[in-house]
Amino acid sequence: MRRIIKNTVLTLLNPISPIITLIVGWLLTILVTQPNEKFPSFINYMIENPVVILAFIIFWIIFSIVYTELTNRIQNLRNEIENKKEIIKEKEAQLNHTSGIVLNRSGDFAKFNRVLRFNDVLFGFVQNNALVESAQIYQYSIKRINDNVIIKVIYDSGYVYEGIDINNLAQTYYEFDYFDYNKLADIISTWKKLSTDALDNNREKDTLINYIVSEITELFKKYYNDLISLPDVSCIQNRHFTEYRILTLLIRLARRLSTTTIDNTILGETKKEIEYFLLNGKRTGILSSILLKDTFVFKYTRNSLKKNGRAYVSFHANISNQNYVIVFSVQTSELDQFTDLEYEIKSLISDFVDRLNKK
Repeated sequence: MRRIIKNTVLTLLNPISPIITLIVGWLLTILVTQPNEKFPSFINYMIENPVVILAFIIFWIIFSIVYTELTNRIQNLRNEIENKKEIIKEKEAQLNHTSGIVLNRSGDFAKFNRVLRFNDVLFGFVQNNALVESAQIYQYSIKRINDNVIIKVIYDSGYVYEGIDINNLAQTYYEFDYFDYNKLADIISTWKKLSTDALDNNREKDTLINYIVSEITELFKKYYNDLISLPDVSCIQNRHFTEYRILTLLIRLARRLSTTTIDNTILGETKKEIEYFLLNGKRTGILSSILLKDTFVFKYTRNSLKKNGRAYVSFHANISNQNYVIVFSVQTSELDQFTDLEYEIKSLISDFVDRLNKK
């Protein structure tokens, strides 16, 4: 309704509208008309005083010119606004396209900067610590798929000192039962609680010890029976590597060890070949740090003069809300009798963390 009223007013005010044109034409007719008694008095007055009519017509002409000019300007502005709107739409489309490219590029730059940061830290860590031969950073993720848990590990960055022979783990997967994963997580959580010695109540401590012993025994028997029943190496599947590594981890937990390595065999002399393959057929030492979210030390056991006596230290780190495992190698064959290796490992980890925090 408002729009109708507005359009009507604008039409009436238009100096070249049909109504105004008729009025102007009528006034021009009056200018050439003689007074007549039959005419109304105001018409005779206008006939006798043509100045009024002329003033109105002159005003109408001026108003028409101004109105036409302003109307043209307004229309031009409207056209310009429409053109600008179209340009803005095009620029917005270009901006959205460009922003997508920038976001992708920023992700690439962020990844590039992270790699530079890691490489710089690794280089300084290896070069400035006499015990360290190499260091690598691995990114990992944990996902549940149906009734299994899949742990994916991807190599991120690394640095090896000159002349050192190190084989990096490019990418691997560890798989085991979801129920067992939760059981193991609960065992580790309880083990850590007991390891802090923060429990004042002996009854509570005894209860937790009995619980953890029972859970470790149950899971150990399950995996041990599965592995001991393997007839030969050809029957080994991917899950068996994970099971064997968990056995070594359970032994460590049962003995309440910290970063000490375990060299004793588990499956016995009759399964020596199978055990050797389980230990060396797939690199699983890093898995212990992932499950513990703590430091773990494992030794290289393959036949190699260059790698004899080498120990690998792995520890968990959360960097920018992403899970990582840092692995570095040290030579222990000539240092064990002179050096407190466990103290040195803690110092090295502290040094690495300090270097990372400063970048």
